[in-house]
Amino acid sequence: MALTTKLGLVHAHFFFVDIVGLSDPRVPTRNQMMKIEILNKLVSECPSFLSTPKEAMLVLPTGDGMVIGFTQGPELPLHLAIELSKGIAKHNKGKIPSESIRIRIGIHSGPVFLVNDILNNRNIWGPGIIIARRIMDIGEDGHILMSARTAEDLRQLSYEYKKIIKPLHDYTTKHGQSLLVYSIHGTGFGNPHPPSRGAVQRSKMMREVAKLRKTTIYPDIRVDVTIIDVRKMLVHYKRRYEIENISEKPIHKVLHGIATDVGKNFDELNIVTYDENKLPLKVSSISVDKPYQKEFTTIFNKPIPKGERSRYYTLEYDVEEPEKYFENTFLVGCEKFTVYFDLPLSIKSLVIYESSLETGDYKKIRSQSKLYQASTKRNWAKWTKRNIHEGQSFRFEWN
Repeated sequence: MALTTKLGLVHAHFFFVDIVGLSDPRVPTRNQMMKIEILNKLVSECPSFLSTPKEAMLVLPTGDGMVIGFTQGPELPLHLAIELSKGIAKHNKGKIPSESIRIRIGIHSGPVFLVNDILNNRNIWGPGIIIARRIMDIGEDGHILMSARTAEDLRQLSYEYKKIIKPLHDYTTKHGQSLLVYSIHGTGFGNPHPPSRGAVQRSKMMREVAKLRKTTIYPDIRVDVTIIDVRKMLVHYKRRYEIENISEKPIHKVLHGIATDVGKNFDELNIVTYDENKLPLKVSSISVDKPYQKEFTTIFNKPIPKGERSRYYTLEYDVEEPEKYFENTFLVGCEKFTVYFDLPLSIKSLVIYESSLETGDYKKIRSQSKLYQASTKRNWAKWTKRNIHEGQSFRFEWN
């Protein structure tokens, strides 16, 4: 894409890098200049930079680093970040701390304006650069951080990208903006430890549940419970929710909550969400990513207006269940709740209990749910309950 110097709006994929600690007044000016020159040289030698036509790049020095906008594709900033990280590591080998270079990188896709400065040189400014800078500012030594918009686009392109682009959770910038951040790391590049600055994990569940009770009913909820590895007691959950809007305003998003008995980060659960048309739902926020608790928000591809029926969303994930049970607590009422079990033949019993959030006491409501043989290796069972009110909870134990 050819760029002109006329005022205009351009969408690009931004790579923002700076040298960590360069502004420290204890660092001599000569050392600062030397590190900037080395960074410029290392970037200029990266294959992604060398192979991109100059007219397809927007380059802006920033004093202690630079921002590069690529107009050809979202993969280029990622490739450049990995190449530069490896180049920096190679350069730092054998160097004393004062001579080594430490960097952090932020990546985001978005629009910018092309303008001419006072000397009639081309300059750029706009949301694309601003967000990339704020993403980078969250980072620390070695971090390659990416916005959710760019990360989701790349993670859908290939399994290899999904392996190295990992969701963290929401972070707050120094300007008070909350951003969902992804971290890029692998062998020889990136920093696998989450950044500490700006980290914010606040549960939204009670606030969102209060809204749900006024705006939403669930005509039908179905949960499929499949034990896929009996030795590890690894279970695949598939939760399908029919959702109906009873308010005047359309529903644009939904908050999901997952509680586990084993410590997992968000990415390890293999979470997938999609709508009634099997189209993936975009994750807009990860408000909590603690070892045993997850909360995240997805956006509907099409808002749900008042009274529209046959709208569904599905949540799937994998987790070990060493205690051999599954529990579902209803914070909002449900007209029909169905659970399907797909179990190996070694599972001989399924016991169902009911409890209330008010009392916390469990009452056995079925001592033995009948298991049906589906094949030479699998059993199945089904259980349905109607007109469930908020506060009810059901626990399913197998053995």
